[in-house]
Amino acid sequence: MAKKVSKGRHWGITVLSVLGYIGAVATLLLGIAMLIGSAFISNVINQFVPKLAAYATVGTVLFIVLGIIFIGLAILDYFIAKGLWNGKNWARILLIIFAALSVLGSLHPFSISSLVINGVIIWYLGFYKPAVNYFK
Repeated sequence: MAKKVSKGRHWGITVLSVLGYIGAVATLLLGIAMLIGSAFISNVINQFVPKLAAYATVGTVLFIVLGIIFIGLAILDYFIAKGLWNGKNWARILLIIFAALSVLGSLHPFSISSLVINGVIIWYLGFYKPAVNYFK
C-alpha cells in the first residue's frame, strides 16, 4: 500500500490567508459602521446643514448601499482566505484575477507600491512552484 504524501502549505500562502482574514474582519467592520452611520449622517445633515436637508435621504441610502457592498466583500474575502488556507485552486485563481485587476487599476494613478505588491502576488500564486504545487 502506497504511503500518502501530504503536501505542506508554503509560508507565503499562510501569510496571504491570514491577511485575507484580517482584511475580511476590517471590511466587515467598515460595512457595519456604514450601516450604523447611515442614520447618523441623516441627522447630522438635517441638524447642521438645513439647506442640504433634501440630500439627507440620498446620503442615507448611499451609506446603506455601501455598507451592504462592504459586507458582501468581507464575506468574499473570508471565503477566499479560507480557500487559500485549505489549498483550493479556485481561491488561488480568484486572487490572481483580483491582483491583476488591481494592477490595471493602479496604472491610471500609477501607484508603484500597488504594482509591486500585486505583481508579487501574481508571480507567487501563478508561477512559484512550491506555492502552485500546494493547490494541485
